[in-house]
Amino acid sequence: MIGINVRNADIAYADAIVDGIKTLESRETNSLKPYIGKRVAIVRTGKGKAKAIGEATIGNPIVVDELEFRNKYKEHLVGEGSVFYIKNGQVKYLYPMLDAIRYAKEKDVGLGIVSRKVY
Repeated sequence: MIGINVRNADIAYADAIVDGIKTLESRETNSLKPYIGKRVAIVRTGKGKAKAIGEATIGNPIVVDELEFRNKYKEHLVGEGSVFYIKNGQVKYLYPMLDAIRYAKEKDVGLGIVSRKVY
Protein backbone atom coordinates (compact mmCIF):
# COMPACT_ATOMS: atom_id res chain seq x y z
CA MET A 1 0.00 0.00 0.00
CA ILE A 2 1.08 3.58 -0.66
CA GLY A 3 0.76 6.26 1.98
CA ILE A 4 0.59 10.03 1.59
CA ASN A 5 2.54 12.31 3.90
CA VAL A 6 0.50 14.54 6.18
CA ARG A 7 2.56 16.67 8.52
CA ASN A 8 1.57 17.22 12.10
CA ALA A 9 2.56 20.85 12.59
CA ASP A 10 0.65 23.51 14.54
CA ILE A 11 -2.27 21.02 14.54
CA ALA A 12 -2.05 17.22 14.44
CA TYR A 13 -3.38 17.15 10.86
CA ALA A 14 -2.68 13.47 10.17
CA ASP A 15 -4.41 12.43 13.39
CA ALA A 16 -7.37 14.69 12.61
CA ILE A 17 -7.81 12.97 9.22
CA VAL A 18 -7.83 9.41 10.55
CA ASP A 19 -10.17 10.46 13.38
CA GLY A 20 -12.64 11.92 10.85
CA ILE A 21 -12.24 15.53 12.06
CA LYS A 22 -10.27 16.91 9.09
CA THR A 23 -12.24 15.94 6.00
CA LEU A 24 -10.27 18.01 3.43
CA GLU A 25 -6.50 17.77 2.91
CA SER A 26 -5.04 20.96 1.44
CA ARG A 27 -2.20 21.11 -1.05
CA GLU A 28 -0.67 23.97 -3.08
CA THR A 29 -0.59 21.82 -6.22
CA ASN A 30 -2.46 18.84 -7.66
CA SER A 31 0.17 16.58 -6.08
CA LEU A 32 -2.31 13.90 -5.01
CA LYS A 33 -3.74 13.43 -8.52
CA PRO A 34 -2.25 9.91 -8.92
CA TYR A 35 -4.13 8.79 -5.81
CA ILE A 36 -7.63 10.15 -6.56
CA GLY A 37 -10.19 7.41 -6.09
CA LYS A 38 -7.65 5.18 -4.34
CA ARG A 39 -7.38 3.97 -0.77
CA VAL A 40 -4.10 5.21 0.74
CA ALA A 41 -2.46 5.16 4.12
CA ILE A 42 -2.17 8.42 6.03
CA VAL A 43 1.47 8.87 7.04
CA ARG A 44 2.07 11.13 10.04
CA THR A 45 5.23 13.20 9.55
CA GLY A 46 6.77 16.19 11.27
CA LYS A 47 6.96 14.82 14.82
CA GLY A 48 9.09 11.77 15.47
CA LYS A 49 9.57 8.90 13.03
CA ALA A 50 7.11 8.84 10.10
CA LYS A 51 4.41 6.19 10.59
CA ALA A 52 1.25 5.10 8.77
CA ILE A 53 -1.50 5.73 11.32
CA GLY A 54 -4.64 5.01 9.30
CA GLU A 55 -6.11 5.24 5.84
CA ALA A 56 -8.64 7.04 3.66
CA THR A 57 -9.88 7.19 0.09
CA ILE A 58 -8.88 10.37 -1.74
CA GLY A 59 -11.67 12.21 -3.55
CA ASN A 60 -11.54 14.66 -6.45
CA PRO A 61 -10.08 17.98 -5.32
CA ILE A 62 -11.95 21.23 -5.07
CA VAL A 63 -9.81 24.14 -6.29
CA VAL A 64 -10.46 27.18 -4.10
CA ASP A 65 -9.40 30.80 -3.83
CA GLU A 66 -8.65 32.65 -0.59
CA LEU A 67 -12.28 33.37 0.30
CA GLU A 68 -13.42 29.79 -0.30
CA PHE A 69 -10.40 28.50 1.64
CA ARG A 70 -11.35 30.62 4.66
CA ASN A 71 -14.99 29.50 4.38
CA LYS A 72 -13.99 25.82 4.46
CA TYR A 73 -11.79 26.14 7.57
CA LYS A 74 -13.86 23.67 9.63
CA GLU A 75 -13.18 20.99 7.03
CA HIS A 76 -9.41 21.53 6.50
CA LEU A 77 -8.42 23.11 9.87
CA VAL A 78 -5.63 25.25 8.37
CA GLY A 79 -5.78 28.63 10.08
CA GLU A 80 -4.11 31.94 9.37
CA GLY A 81 -0.51 31.87 10.52
CA SER A 82 -0.04 28.21 9.60
CA VAL A 83 2.73 27.36 7.13
CA PHE A 84 -0.02 25.59 5.14
CA TYR A 85 -2.31 28.64 4.88
CA ILE A 86 -3.19 29.80 1.37
CA LYS A 87 -0.76 32.32 -0.08
CA ASN A 88 -2.06 35.69 -1.27
CA GLY A 89 -3.41 35.50 -4.83
CA GLN A 90 -3.01 31.71 -5.13
CA VAL A 91 -5.35 28.73 -5.07
CA LYS A 92 -5.42 25.57 -2.97
CA TYR A 93 -6.44 22.03 -3.86
CA LEU A 94 -8.73 20.57 -1.20
CA TYR A 95 -8.91 16.78 -1.42
CA PRO A 96 -11.82 15.03 0.33
CA MET A 97 -10.57 12.35 2.74
CA LEU A 98 -13.31 9.73 2.52
CA ASP A 99 -14.09 6.83 4.88
CA ALA A 100 -11.05 7.52 7.07
CA ILE A 101 -10.05 5.03 9.74
CA ARG A 102 -7.29 4.84 12.36
CA TYR A 103 -5.14 1.72 12.54
CA ALA A 104 -5.07 -0.19 15.82
CA LYS A 105 -1.28 -0.34 15.41
CA GLU A 106 0.92 2.14 13.52
CA LYS A 107 2.89 0.79 10.54
CA ASP A 108 6.44 1.46 9.37
CA VAL A 109 6.97 3.32 6.09
CA GLY A 110 9.72 3.95 3.57
CA LEU A 111 11.06 7.30 2.41
CA GLY A 112 9.28 9.82 0.18
CA ILE A 113 8.40 13.47 -0.27
CA VAL A 114 4.71 13.18 -1.24
CA SER A 115 4.10 9.47 -0.76
CA ARG A 116 5.76 6.41 0.79
CA LYS A 117 5.52 2.65 0.70
CA VAL A 118 3.84 1.17 3.79
CA TYR A 119 5.36 -2.01 5.27
